[in-house]
Amino acid sequence: MTTRDEAHRLLASGREADVYLRPDGLLIKRSRTGRDLEPEARLMRYLSARGIPVPRVHDVGATDLVMEYVPGPRMSQELDAKPWRAGALGRELADLHRRLDEVQAPDFLPGEGRLLHLDLHPGNVVLGPEGPVVVDWASARKGDRKVDVALSWLVIAVAPLRPFMRLARSRLVRGFLAGVDREVRGAMPAAAEIRLARHTRDPIEVSAVRRLVESCSD
Repeated sequence: MTTRDEAHRLLASGREADVYLRPDGLLIKRSRTGRDLEPEARLMRYLSARGIPVPRVHDVGATDLVMEYVPGPRMSQELDAKPWRAGALGRELADLHRRLDEVQAPDFLPGEGRLLHLDLHPGNVVLGPEGPVVVDWASARKGDRKVDVALSWLVIAVAPLRPFMRLARSRLVRGFLAGVDREVRGAMPAAAEIRLARHTRDPIEVSAVRRLVESCSD
């Protein structure tokens, strides 16, 4: 007899959750920390009803969020496989932020202000058959939209890369910045604080974050 996890195919493991593909083609996000996934499911349903590209929620339980499986590579995988598309991918990421700019944050989100994803980077965008889809809304809250944009910029600018991908990253960043408000530079210190407070970062990344913050204040 197989257990439920043996019947499901593990697709990814994050810091707090695992993602499985069920035999029926649906996706399961399963919390390993006991975090309630109902708020994330509620937000995804709210966003889907307002035209934001997110996976369709099918069901949610104590530790399992069952949702649509969107076939396609992550934007980060596409960048790795086709680095010549870096500029276009940066513009797509900026366009997703512009779409979030237009959505009013729901009352049930914590904080004050506009809707923030707070983890919107190429690893959390699936390039599906109908266009890019944003996943992993666990960190979402209300706040200053410029901080959300600055955090995306920060993540793509300091992520560890193989040497031959540095030119692609430069094009990715340029494409992204071409599509967002340049006033985002002023939000970089707040974005850096969020990034460095989340998890233990290695000294190389901490140094890269600090250099970017300093360059934004020049």
